[in-house]
Amino acid sequence: MTVAENALSCGSTAAGRLAPYEAKISENFEIPLHIGKLIAAWDRPQFVAAPDASHMRDDDYVVGLEYQGHFRAYPLWITDNYHIINDRIAGEPILFSTCERCQSGSAFISKLAGQAVRFSAMGMYNASLTMVNRKRNKTERHSLWLHYEGVAIDGPARGQFLEQLPTYHMTWKEWVTAHPNTDVMLAPNDPHHRDARHGHGREEYFSRPGMDPPLAKTITGSFDHRYPENEMVLGINIDAGIRAYPLLEVKREGGVVNDVLGDAPIAVFCGPRPEAITMSAFSRAADNRVLTFERHGAQFRDRETGTLWNIEGQAVSGPLQGERLQPLRWQYVRWHAWVYPHPGTDLFLSDRPRPRYPDFPRCPQVESLRDTLDELASGTAELTFSHVIVELALPHEATGGICVHAGADRLNLYTFGSPEAAADYVALQGAWFCMPFDAKIARKRAVRVSSSVVESDPEGQYAEATQTVRYPDNEINWFRHPRQGEGAPVQGHFVALIEHLKKRRYDVVEAAFLPRSQQRVGTLNAIAATIEADRFAIYRCVDEAAAAQVAAEVGHAIQAGSWVLRSIPVLMYADPHYEMGQLPDEAITWSSLLDREAFRSDLNDL
Repeated sequence: MTVAENALSCGSTAAGRLAPYEAKISENFEIPLHIGKLIAAWDRPQFVAAPDASHMRDDDYVVGLEYQGHFRAYPLWITDNYHIINDRIAGEPILFSTCERCQSGSAFISKLAGQAVRFSAMGMYNASLTMVNRKRNKTERHSLWLHYEGVAIDGPARGQFLEQLPTYHMTWKEWVTAHPNTDVMLAPNDPHHRDARHGHGREEYFSRPGMDPPLAKTITGSFDHRYPENEMVLGINIDAGIRAYPLLEVKREGGVVNDVLGDAPIAVFCGPRPEAITMSAFSRAADNRVLTFERHGAQFRDRETGTLWNIEGQAVSGPLQGERLQPLRWQYVRWHAWVYPHPGTDLFLSDRPRPRYPDFPRCPQVESLRDTLDELASGTAELTFSHVIVELALPHEATGGICVHAGADRLNLYTFGSPEAAADYVALQGAWFCMPFDAKIARKRAVRVSSSVVESDPEGQYAEATQTVRYPDNEINWFRHPRQGEGAPVQGHFVALIEHLKKRRYDVVEAAFLPRSQQRVGTLNAIAATIEADRFAIYRCVDEAAAAQVAAEVGHAIQAGSWVLRSIPVLMYADPHYEMGQLPDEAITWSSLLDREAFRSDLNDL
């Protein structure tokens, strides 16, 4: 059986579902043109083969694709500084588009009317980045496009869709394991972004709450309250229908949703490992029949033939080995990025009941927390399982985590590699450094139990849909663990450093964890803190040799054993708010602590 091609295509029906473009509202978002050019595009990407990718960490967030037998990975810590990468693969023009606020990563054949064209980021529409096709001659007019969907929303090409390539969001380790012959993008030699791991996209981490207020001003309709704005969804807008599938809802379904969109039978995959973030969607029509899928270990299996399939829709073993499912046109973005451009979208919500303890899924994340779960279950009427926390959302040094409900209380349970790492997480309130929003966001209350942490994460912490205005702490229903305040004290590594500095009479405030993208090769953990009114990034490295390498790489830093303290002044960028356009070194006022021998001596005494 085959599905009519027009059912899976994107034409006027799909384009007609987009919210109308309203220029006056989009103009509420303003960036000076000379600054905006610094993050509008990069036209000269360079790549290296996987064995030579010394700039990559295993846990780096990448978006991978395959075209004409060529495999390519785009690290978001690099591409988020530019949004648009005008690339070429096998001689064809390829557009890779991304935005750290939407957490997007899509790819297209970069052609209009059969002719190659380049794009640049420009503007906002319904809380999502837009781009323009560059003019190829003086008489040509450009159009405005929704960056992650590759659809023109205004101008001569309005309603047209670029041909899309499937992209897969995952860690570098996952991508290179699946495709060892891949290449990966290098950080450009760009004087305006001399450190790609620190800059425009540096405050982002996976599925963080909080829409940038200037983005909210570009929304043409009303706020949506159906789902948290920060949660990741796989959005499908084809002529057959439109629907969004949240990552957490598909995980609750066991990693697969067999659905019908309009009259098109489709399958949505996620994982397949419970801690993985990858999502994809395909037509279920194959081999002259409609297949029904289920997750099977590290793969997917169709019930009709028993064939095993991977997340990229390829049959890897069984009767249909070598076949490929027809990919749909999907977009993997945060809910707010999907719903406001597509206000009429359907939303898939799982109605599958949550497993009750002790009948939780059998997986390492659950087994490592068995003692903690036993204790929680003995003190509450009902303990239910929500999901395994995806690896890109785990705290630094956490080896795994799950989300559970203890009665009406939502809890995050983490396993750390050491009691000291767990103690650091609790002491710093699990807060993330996320300027310009706040020096410390997502602060939560937690208790350490040996090398595990039980963190209270109540639903309804925010007063409005953008999740930027949080209720006062005393109005949030925090969970109180029965062992609150008990247990032998353990001092965390970062806490010890901070206390050491305070004993030496240094003022240390605003300590919070740096986002994952700012972790560097050779680091175990990283925080930001303000010391004597100067802002620092503080890296804890695997050993002294790694620390020496990190210090040399970042510059304007002090190494003390396996520690590196790096000066990161507020005014080191031409635009401090969006951290665009790093100033020349000589124009930056670095912390005077770097030149104080007494400060260096105090650090070496740690």
